[in-house]
Amino acid sequence: MMVVESLAVFLILAAMEFVFLRAHRKGNALQVAPLLILPGGHFLANLLPDLVPALEMSVQIKSLIDILCMMIAVALMGLLSAGLKSAKTKAAYLLICGGFTLLLGVIFLYNYHQ
Repeated sequence: MMVVESLAVFLILAAMEFVFLRAHRKGNALQVAPLLILPGGHFLANLLPDLVPALEMSVQIKSLIDILCMMIAVALMGLLSAGLKSAKTKAAYLLICGGFTLLLGVIFLYNYHQ
């Protein structure tokens, strides 16, 4: 169910966060933070039923969690884009980060229903 892949994406993005924070670029770290929501949520939705045997999740529940994570991430991106000065920068941020989140979510959902 792409648990290892979602963890790998999460760890790479967390490393980016760490690098931004170490470079004292808190604004950049904040704007990358919503990208962590979907891979983190997908990882937890697939890991929790394995750790807690009483917690059983159907494919539909896991899909719903992924969709909610995508919605939350994109909504946060929209809020964070308000702090960007240029309209072109806002558009690029939303297109790239939103597109990444949407594409990753579609891959996760496709894998569930394959």
